[in-house]
Amino acid sequence: MSKANDVNDERDKLKEQIERLETSDGNIAVPRLPSVKLEEKQYLPPSDAELEQSALGELQDYKTRGEQALRDRSKADADAMTAKRDAYIDGRDAELSALGERYETAVRATDADAVKRGLARSSVAAVNRGELESEYLRKNADVARTYGKKLSELDADIAAVDDKLRAALNDFNLSYAVKLNGRLSELKAERAQKVNDVAEYNNKIRVEQAKMDADRAKTESDLLSDALARERVAKSSDKLSSEARDKLYRAVYAQMDGFLGSMSPDAARIEIRNHSYYREHLSDYYYKRLYDKYGE
Repeated sequence: MSKANDVNDERDKLKEQIERLETSDGNIAVPRLPSVKLEEKQYLPPSDAELEQSALGELQDYKTRGEQALRDRSKADADAMTAKRDAYIDGRDAELSALGERYETAVRATDADAVKRGLARSSVAAVNRGELESEYLRKNADVARTYGKKLSELDADIAAVDDKLRAALNDFNLSYAVKLNGRLSELKAERAQKVNDVAEYNNKIRVEQAKMDADRAKTESDLLSDALARERVAKSSDKLSSEARDKLYRAVYAQMDGFLGSMSPDAARIEIRNHSYYREHLSDYYYKRLYDKYGE
């Protein structure tokens, strides 16, 4: 604020003080209207660490259920492959047992036929038995080889279950990290928006509060001016004694003397010379005293 504005403000205060002196000996109460205080919004934004904990909490169930689903699926796959392996072993053993039974039956039939034909110790019987044994061994090897390949492939798949589970968990954790970062970004954006909304709301409230306070102050000032005017009219019709009138002028003089005395000599000289207010509110005697002190 400029120095000229400061002087104007102080002069206005002086005039108000003198008006009060000139009415009811300064005993008029300043009107006070009820004050209304608008409430601002309060918002303490959460820290980044608090937002991170919130995001972790929101996604904890998603993470737990996702990981458990992968583990359950891995276990189900492993159990299914183990059951299939057991079935292969049972099938292999059953086929080998059946081959053995058929071989034993065929050998007994061949021996019985050789005995019946009197060829039990002949080379023909030996050849027949050899052929049966060769066929049995070949089929036995075929069964063992077929099931061995299947079991080998299953064993490899079963051995890879843990590695596949780790890979699946790693992929899931990568997608979870992306999801977590996305949610954290959303929470930060929501925080920034709320901070902005609260600030805008409070700024509007402050503007409205300032206007309400200014209107109330103006109304109080208008009421006081009206009261002072009424008292001044009433007092002007009174027949003050010379003693009471002199007392009033002395009080007014003291206020003006204090105001002018707070200025530099040059500023006080300009003030009293340029404003007729001082002359209008003092008797000739007191005005001359004031002018002689500051106006010369």
